[in-house]
Parts: sequence; structure tokens; C-alpha cells
Amino acid sequence: MKRLYIFLLVLILMAPFAAAQVTTERCFHLDKVQFLEHKQDFWRSHKLYSTSARPYESVGGGFYDATEITYGFGMSETSTPFADNYYGLTTAAGWRFANGLALGLGTGYLKYNAGEENTGWMMPLFIDVRYFIGQQKNKFFVMADGGILINYEDFKEQGRYFANPAVGIVIPVAKSTQLSFAAGLYTQYDYDFFEKDVMYRDTFINLKLGLLFGK
Repeated sequence: MKRLYIFLLVLILMAPFAAAQVTTERCFHLDKVQFLEHKQDFWRSHKLYSTSARPYESVGGGFYDATEITYGFGMSETSTPFADNYYGLTTAAGWRFANGLALGLGTGYLKYNAGEENTGWMMPLFIDVRYFIGQQKNKFFVMADGGILINYEDFKEQGRYFANPAVGIVIPVAKSTQLSFAAGLYTQYDYDFFEKDVMYRDTFINLKLGLLFGK
């Protein structure tokens, strides 16, 4: 009988240790499971967000269209035809890459007015290059348009080359739509600018206001 009591006492004393061991093993198992889950989540995030997992990001992006009202006022000599001021509408469309670069082609309508005797219009055909800076919503950008100006009334004598570097900012106004404003230096040259003894070059300060559609 005495041995039975001793045996029961030993069982009672060992029960808490056994329960503690089971609890410890369960906690260790749960910790291990949670660790593995966190590890899996980390690698999923790494694969999703790391640049090494997206080697073709720089060629991503999407289609864009920039439609702008433009105005320019002449500098220095403004008495010659198409040199005093102009206003009009241009539109350019192309591809906007994920790295901030945008390349497109454009056209438009420009009305020139250098007095009652020297009025006319030009149709620009140009390459549109823009680079957007940063990842914030309101982005600054630098741009450069360049191409030819076609005058259908006097193509040879009144046609021009032109270049238009500018800086600006875009501000989101709706989904995939941004308000665009830019200011730059617009310069136009005669077709035979480098062949004449007297070379004509007209320079304007120009402003652009419009909408940029796309990503």
C-alpha cells in the first residue's frame, strides 16, 4: 500500500513537467510555422518588388497624348514675316516609358501675325521628347520638340525648321489625365539657313498649356 502511495505521488509530481514539455513543443512548433510563413511572405514581396525580379521594367509604360495650346512672342527683330508672334494648337502622341522618358510624333496649327501685311499660318511636323523627373504626383519635366514648319502658300520661301526646348510641370486632374504647363525658347530657321549670305532666324519665348493623357 505504501508503494502505491509513493507511485501516485511521483505521477502527480511529474504531471506538470510533462504538460510544460508538451506546451513547449507546441509553442516551438507554432513559432517554426510562423517563421516559415514570414519567410515565404518575405520572398514573395522580394520577387514582387525587387528590381532584379523585373528586368524589363525600363521598357514598360504606356501610350500618351499631349494636346496643348501654345503662344509665342518674338524677340529682337520682329518686322520680318512670321517673326512677331504666333498662337495655335499642337498635339503629340507616342510611348511613355516607365523610367520617365517619353517619345512621340506631333503636328498642329500655328497662326502667325506680324502686322496686317504679314500674317499666315504654318503646320508643324515634329518629334516630341520629354523626360519626367521623380515619382511624386506633381512631376517636373524637360522637353525638346524639333521638326519642320510647312507653309502651303509658299513652301520654299516661307517654310522653316524649328527647335523648341522647354521645362514644365504636370499636375494630375483625373485618372490618366494631367494638366501640363511648359515654358521654353522657340527658334525657327529658313530651309536654306546655312546656304544664304544673309541668314534669317526668328526666336520666340513660348508658353504651352494643355492636357497630357495616358500613364
